[in-house]
Amino acid sequence: MKSARHGLCAAIVRTPLELLVVALALLAVSCGSASSGTPLEAEAPPPPKPRNAAAIAQAIAGGKVSVLVYADRTRGHPIMARLAALDLWGPVLGGTGLDPERDLERAFVTAPRADAAGEAVIVLEHNVPPERLATGLDALLSRSQPPGAPEEGLGVPAVRVTFKGHTRVVATVEPNFLVVLPVSRAPEARRFVGTGGFAEPTGDEAAVAMALDPARSLKGPREAPRVPPTLRSLEATVTLAKDGGALVAFDGPSESPEQAARDAKFLNEEVERATSFRIAIVRVRVVDPIGFFAEGDRVKAKRRVTPGELDKLFGLLSAVLPR
Repeated sequence: MKSARHGLCAAIVRTPLELLVVALALLAVSCGSASSGTPLEAEAPPPPKPRNAAAIAQAIAGGKVSVLVYADRTRGHPIMARLAALDLWGPVLGGTGLDPERDLERAFVTAPRADAAGEAVIVLEHNVPPERLATGLDALLSRSQPPGAPEEGLGVPAVRVTFKGHTRVVATVEPNFLVVLPVSRAPEARRFVGTGGFAEPTGDEAAVAMALDPARSLKGPREAPRVPPTLRSLEATVTLAKDGGALVAFDGPSESPEQAARDAKFLNEEVERATSFRIAIVRVRVVDPIGFFAEGDRVKAKRRVTPGELDKLFGLLSAVLPR
């Protein structure tokens, strides 16, 4: 039967045009083969990579305090300089030639508590070409005190470096993702392989901060505002304004509408205490009150912040964010 089909294919070829027609027919119905003649299906595109980097980092760190910065939205805005001053990722990028404003797309940091910097996990999504990234990591190794070294056996390229007495492992888990972990968590770097990064923003926000059990996880120095234990979580979003200021919004669930009203009052008193000071019989405010209020069983606030007030608020944030 096979030779008969070959004979049929040869018999109908008399001109170059016919040869082309027969060749196309052979591709379509597999003339001269044992194929059933079923048309080939188009290859399905690969599924999108999961946007799970934040969830992985939180699971590794036991993260209850997290900050996600959409760095691509902060380019050209004065807030980038203020973010850099918080030193969330400065120890990783400083001296490497990598520029946070130019090279970062997203930056995420999470820790179990605001004062648990040594347990923080940082994920940096960047746009740096491989050659320049390699040069930057070499610079990172040379800046380490004591000198850094490659970290073997993790399943991903990684280096161990020490800055200001803190040793970290920096892993290249994907071509455009760096992960910074405590040494004890370094073996978990491979969990990020295949990640698609972070969820897209739901609005115009440039940064989102989230705290679970904020009364404990955000507990800071005595001068920092306290959070009532009846607030289960607290989220803050920052939307940038063209004049250098921003719109800051807070939202968190309480136990009931009545408790939400008490929680809002408590927060207003704490913010007043933390952002003002008394000179003789006069109380001077560093910034105007934010104004928390209850909406059902939720505590909310929304306030336009001027560029000058942002400077002062970032000074306060430096006391409660993981670094």
